Amino acid sequence: MTSAKAQFGQFFTPRAVVRFALSLLEAIGARLPGACVCDPACGPGEWLSAALEAGAAEAVGMDCDAAMLRPWRESGLADDGRATLAIADSLDPALRLAARADLVLGNPPFGTQLAGATDLQLGRYAEHYRLPLPGRAPTAGPSPQALARLRRYPRELLFLERFVGICRPDGWIAIVLPEGVFTNRRRRHVREWLLARVTLHHVVGLPRATFRAHATAARTCLAIMQRRQPEPGHEVLLSVADDCAQEGLDALLQLLRDPSTAEAQAALPDLTPPILRD
Repeated sequence: MTSAKAQFGQFFTPRAVVRFALSLLEAIGARLPGACVCDPACGPGEWLSAALEAGAAEAVGMDCDAAMLRPWRESGLADDGRATLAIADSLDPALRLAARADLVLGNPPFGTQLAGATDLQLGRYAEHYRLPLPGRAPTAGPSPQALARLRRYPRELLFLERFVGICRPDGWIAIVLPEGVFTNRRRRHVREWLLARVTLHHVVGLPRATFRAHATAARTCLAIMQRRQPEPGHEVLLSVADDCAQEGLDALLQLLRDPSTAEAQAALPDLTPPILRD
C-alpha cells in the first residue's frame, strides 16, 4: 500500500472507528436502515460494508485507484446487489452526485494536492468548487494564477466540499479530516464556509496511531454533521479518543450519548474549541 499512499494519499480507516462513527450518527438521529449512503473515496469499502451491515438499502462508492477492484471482490462488496461501485474521479463535476445520498461517509485522501491534474481538469474543478478560489465569479474563466493556486490546493478540502454537495438537505455526513482543517488559521475560510451550510455536532480527535498501519502519525479528527443550517446558540461537542480499540471507542460513545452526566463532564473537561479559533 505504500505506493498507493504516496500517489493517492490513502489512509484506510480502522473498522472500529467506522463502527464508532456510524453508532454516533445513529445516536444523534441519523437513520441507516433503508438509507442511501455514499463514499466518494471509498478505498476497499469499509464504510460502505459497515453501512450495509447496519441496514442501508443502497451504497454508492467511487475510488480513483484501480487496485481497489480486488478488495471489492474479495470482501463480496462487488457482488452485493445493493452496492454500485466505480473506478472514477469523484471530484469530477461531470459525475452527477448533487444531493444524491442520505448519508455521506468516509475518509477522503489527505496530504496530497492536485499537482498531477491537467489544465482541463483544473478548469472543471475551478468552475464547480468555491473553496479553493473564494470570491471568484463562477462565470469567470480561471486565470493562470488561479489554476496554479488550485494545483497546490489540499485535495481533502475539495472532498469536504464534495461531501457536503453529495448530501441531500437534512442528510448526514461523517468525515475524517486532518486536524488542521479545524485549527489552522489559514483554514478559517473553510470553517466559515462549512458552518454556513451544516450543523456540526461532533468533532472527535483521533489518536496519532489511528493510521499507523499506513506509516503516518498525522493528527486527524472525525467530524459528524448534518446538512442544515445551525440553530442559534448551537454548540459543537468536542472530544478526544485515547485509542482506536473497540472497547475504548465504545466507552467514549457511551459518554457522548449523554454528555450531561458528571462522568462525561469529567472526561471531557478542558478542550479548547478548535472550530472557533482564529
